[in-house]
Amino acid sequence: MLANRRAKIVVTIGPATRGAADVKRAIEAGMNVARLNFSHGTHAEHLEVIKIIRESSIELKAPVTIMQDLQGPKVRVGLFEKGFIEIKPKQIVIVTIDEVLGRDGLIPSDFKELCKACKPGTQILLDDGLIELKVLKVEDTQLEAEVIYGGVLKNRKGMNLPGLTLPVEAMTIKDKEDLEFGLKNGVDYVALSFVRHGKDIRALRELIEYAGSPAKIVAKIEMLEALDNLEEIVRLSDVVMVARGDLAVEIGQSRLPRAQKRIINLCNQLGKPVITATQMLDSMLENPRPTRAEITDVANAVLDGSDALMLSAESASGKYPFKSIRTMHEIIVEVEKSEDSYYKISLESELLSTPAAIAASSVLTALKLNATAIVCLTTTGKTAQIIAGFRPKAQIIAVTKDREVLNRLEITWGLQTLRLSPYQTLKDVLAQVEKLLIENGLAKTGDRIILTLGQPMLDHGKTNALHVHVLGGEGYNKVAPDELPLRFRPLTEV
Repeated sequence: MLANRRAKIVVTIGPATRGAADVKRAIEAGMNVARLNFSHGTHAEHLEVIKIIRESSIELKAPVTIMQDLQGPKVRVGLFEKGFIEIKPKQIVIVTIDEVLGRDGLIPSDFKELCKACKPGTQILLDDGLIELKVLKVEDTQLEAEVIYGGVLKNRKGMNLPGLTLPVEAMTIKDKEDLEFGLKNGVDYVALSFVRHGKDIRALRELIEYAGSPAKIVAKIEMLEALDNLEEIVRLSDVVMVARGDLAVEIGQSRLPRAQKRIINLCNQLGKPVITATQMLDSMLENPRPTRAEITDVANAVLDGSDALMLSAESASGKYPFKSIRTMHEIIVEVEKSEDSYYKISLESELLSTPAAIAASSVLTALKLNATAIVCLTTTGKTAQIIAGFRPKAQIIAVTKDREVLNRLEITWGLQTLRLSPYQTLKDVLAQVEKLLIENGLAKTGDRIILTLGQPMLDHGKTNALHVHVLGGEGYNKVAPDELPLRFRPLTEV
């Protein structure tokens, strides 16, 4: 069943996956988090997808996290008369900031500060580094450059200036308009592109809090400056993404593996969920099976400590979007059979808050008692996320009355969620938990579970208590497969 997988799968929604039937199929294939890329699409299109995701999630009884990915100050080329141009090595081209259509030898750019940022010798990389230019001469509104590596350059492809500090803010006017739309329509996470400093996270946090939204922040690490300020950024964020596309172009591809491991390791140390992204199953854009190198890349990202892995073009516009999701699921499940993946508990760590101490204790108790599950009674999901950071082998289950909290928690490693009816006492909670665990096939009568909660319960305070319980529930039976929530059913073909 899908619930057997611990690392989560982030799926980018695009033309191949945005229809109602397609979204449902993506969830059935294994999608936990839906990424809406605001570099593309209109607000009306994104709103339709949000509605479809929420409706499909309720129908399948499978919470889904919605992540809004802001475009950020992405430097791009403009539009071409034919939609593309072909440029060849040693060709001399003009790059202009004037608003014109490009043609052979003329490349428009939307970055108005381009000529101020560049000087002779500056390296310009286009289309994720596939095309390289070297600046020869700079004028007021255009520059002359030699083509080092050529290729076909299409409309709106990215432009990178490695090593240069660009005079741009992390959020553009478009980003602020998109953010207002996303928060108004209930996105769970907001991914901030091209983060460079902790102040970028603080500025976004202020806007989210001002809007009265519970949305959390994903910091995308894709700039050299972000690596210089990494610990501050990680501490201020809720989730971190290793955005390997632009990061590789910025720092050089040979430095990427070390940077990826450094980011993941720091996030694991600080208890922050981390997503590894970009080209994980890239060949599945065109092929029904990944390369051996891609299989190993996915496996190593899990072994490194990633909480989630992301599909980009593979799911947005590829020929095999659902097979890509299921393939990633299968690779992750196989890797997670290793015992080395579990119980990352240090008894020498710094002083913990009360919820963190209860979380650590619950994981240690589950290990010593061979408990089947750690059940977190939660109103925000914070304790459940802390528990996930300790990587218990026991199933982690968050139970709450709030559907929005269930959706927001789906990004968390190893976490499954169940919805409770209103309760008054611990006895009420345990009775519901017994019924849910047994009927959904997550545990059986006689199993030990560990329950974390805040007391007094009706005050909805911070977690401060741990309760060991042996399941009764002799009168309950596992329900029929087609009545189970999606992720607890046997796997079906996609």
